[in-house]
Parts: sequence; C-alpha cells; structure tokens
Amino acid sequence: MNTTTNLDPAKHHPMVGVPVDVLKPKRVRKEVNLTLWEKVYVFEILRGLYVTTKHFVVNMIGFVAPPKGKKRSVFTVYYPEERVTLPVAYRGRPVLVMRKDGTERCVACGLCEKICPASAISIVAGEREDLDRYPVSYTLDMSRCVYCGYCEEVCPKEAIVMSSEYEGLAERDRKNLRYSKDRLLRSEESVKDRIEYIRRIYSKWNY
Repeated sequence: MNTTTNLDPAKHHPMVGVPVDVLKPKRVRKEVNLTLWEKVYVFEILRGLYVTTKHFVVNMIGFVAPPKGKKRSVFTVYYPEERVTLPVAYRGRPVLVMRKDGTERCVACGLCEKICPASAISIVAGEREDLDRYPVSYTLDMSRCVYCGYCEEVCPKEAIVMSSEYEGLAERDRKNLRYSKDRLLRSEESVKDRIEYIRRIYSKWNY
C-alpha cells in the first residue's frame, strides 16, 4: 500500500498530515491582570453567594408551589421504587445497536477500539458469506471505561451508543465487568432517542 502524500514534511506532521503550526503547544497567560473589583475578593464572594441563593430560592419555590401534578413531600427519589427520568444527553453504559433481523450494525472497523483512551474495547473481526464484516467477538471492559463517548462519536455506522443504563456498573469481581457482544446488544428501538440525539449534535461537525 502506497502511503506517500503530497504534503510538505517540513510544514506537516508526517503521521497525521496536520500543519505543524497547529500542533505546537499554545502559550498560556499565567499573569492575568485582575481589576480592582476582582482583587477585593469580598465582592466575588458576595457574587457567589448570590448565585447559590438564587438557585436555592428558585428550587424552594418549585417545592412549595410546584406545577400542577408535580407536588412532592420530599426532594429525594425513593430508589429503586422510583426511577429518575434521565435526559437523552446522559452517557451511561455503551451498548451495541442491533438491527431488526438480529444482526449487529457493527462492521468491526476498529475505530472505537483505536480511539478509546482507556483501551477498554477489544474486537475480533470476521466476514460472513456475503463478505460483510462483523465482530466475531466484541469485548467491553467496564472497569476501564471512562464514559467519554469517543466510541459513539467516531463510529461511522451508529453501531455503538451511550445508553441510559446505569445499574449493574458496580461489582465485587472485575470479571463481571467484562461485557461480551451478546450482553451489549440492544434493539434500535430502545436507543432510538439517543441515535437521534447524536445525529443532531454531531451533524454540526460534518466537514
């Protein structure tokens, strides 16, 4: 395979093809000139207290006079009898998306395995009779996962997404935190909202 490029090696990094000037570390301003208002820390402390008090008052009003049908006697949630409705942006356990025919979307390209900063993903690729690639085995070590979402962001097939699952993430035996492909597969319908969310937030970065 020919790996030569037309990029000037003096101006571009030989491995990633990015201009050298962009890769240079930026100088950080360590000597910041504070205004007189900022130097007198009493005013900054009062400003912080104002923000804290504002949130307290707003929450207290919502507790004393809540919207219709949302009256509560306590702030806490009676877990596990009650469950919190998590926002779609919540990053829980990564899961693999399964098609309606029961096959995984994943084509074992290895991008998620490569980009994972914790090296928590391990993939063994294979080919079906129709020459489609698929993961023979897909292992996710949740004891190492940092929930960064890089795997979700880099996947070209929307085959791995951050789910809203947060239970079962604490174990006494680390072996139980190694998830195989069968344990990770979830239907498209169950992660539909998350897929629509990542399409919306990542589409702005399309080049």
